[in-house]
Amino acid sequence: MPSRLLLAVLCFFAPLSAGVVRVEIQSRTDVLGGRSFGLAGPYEKIVGKVYFAVDPSNPNNRIIADIDKAPRNAQGKVEFSSDLYLLRPKQADRGNGAVLFEVSNRGGKSMVGMFNRASGGSRDPASEADFGDGFLMQQGYTLAWLGWQWDPPEQPGLLRLYAPRVPGIKGLVRSEFMPTVTITSQTLADRTMIPYLVADPNDASATLTVRDKIESPRKTIPRSQWKFSADRGHVEMAAGFEPHRIYEVVYTSEDPVLVGLGPAAMRDYLSYLKYEQKAVRRAYGFGVSQSGRFLRTFLYYGFNQDKGGRKVLDGVMAHVAGAGRGSFNHRFAQASRDGHPYINFFYPTDIFPFTDVAQNDPETGVTDGLLTHPGSPELLPKIFYTNSEYEYWGRAASLIHTTVDGKTDAPLMDNVRIYLLAAGQHGPGAFPPTQTIGQQRNNPLDYRWAMKALLLAMDRWTADGTAPPPSRY
Repeated sequence: MPSRLLLAVLCFFAPLSAGVVRVEIQSRTDVLGGRSFGLAGPYEKIVGKVYFAVDPSNPNNRIIADIDKAPRNAQGKVEFSSDLYLLRPKQADRGNGAVLFEVSNRGGKSMVGMFNRASGGSRDPASEADFGDGFLMQQGYTLAWLGWQWDPPEQPGLLRLYAPRVPGIKGLVRSEFMPTVTITSQTLADRTMIPYLVADPNDASATLTVRDKIESPRKTIPRSQWKFSADRGHVEMAAGFEPHRIYEVVYTSEDPVLVGLGPAAMRDYLSYLKYEQKAVRRAYGFGVSQSGRFLRTFLYYGFNQDKGGRKVLDGVMAHVAGAGRGSFNHRFAQASRDGHPYINFFYPTDIFPFTDVAQNDPETGVTDGLLTHPGSPELLPKIFYTNSEYEYWGRAASLIHTTVDGKTDAPLMDNVRIYLLAAGQHGPGAFPPTQTIGQQRNNPLDYRWAMKALLLAMDRWTADGTAPPPSRY
């Protein structure tokens, strides 16, 4: 099939009300050679790109940071695009009517590994091992991924958002790192992400500090002892950055990306599938760790309402997100930075409000709740918050069900369930247990069986109102 072919069932040539202009299909292949997955039958894999155009004046788009400053086309709209990856029944009427949308974690894919108990976490599942036991396909789900992050490295299989930059704007960016061995050069990005480049490598106002513990006083390293690289994406020090010390460089960058178009892409594409194409009746959002925090942020900002005032996600499974949100919709946002106990210590991740219901923060006087911004109760999805014990130690998970003063449990909303995966780790454990950087071996608890059961419970709750198990935490 020719590249860049437009698939009639997925796109129109005219702009659509959901913000999707067109869907461009780059490849379309049978999964596992046309193997049948029970009643759902054979599946197909569709890889392509979605093109969007959003109106900055629409009230639902004003929540996107700097949307009013973005470049516009002749119709006054802001254009952008996202990578698309779909696994779906070849015969739509044999599916279960639901799309399970995974918020891609740093460009990758993990839900097939989670629910199908597949090995690894293939960026492009193709083998029997990549599809595991076929659970999601046997249930008839359409599986969808869409690029929402602009900064994953340019590697095969990683999903990206292609968003415009806002020219002429400068601002401060903070990069923090703690090497495990002596190094002389360090990227300004988090992990392997693409960094915001330094506007002027010779800027004398840029600072580099070092400290030995998280809350130790910062010691400024003289500007003459370090420099920025020629590519403007690294910081270098000839004497070397010492292991297990915390370094922080603050510098001026320019032309920020419209990061908030990421959640807008998810909103508009799922609205398009549900209401324009009528390809599905129900939409579920699933996210692990960073992606679970994304879903919490998505709901907080009110992205679950589309241009027509309709509900986008019917169900949300925010997994191992704790009480966190993230840098997903502000100027010079670094989505991967995560306020972790061991890296990125002071990035804005665990921030008020933590509970779904409104509470008053006595420090600021602000009253707010995570689910107080949807527009109307009818726009609220069903929600599962699943956390392991790690999130209670390392992601402030108790705050999602605790009053601000810490004296009592906070009430839960009727559309919310909270489940603790007792003794679990941030990811499902493997047997036999392995030892990595910790003093003890990893806990081998494989809670993917519980996650399968919860997905079925979410589908029943959303499809026919069957109540899921009571919260357990």
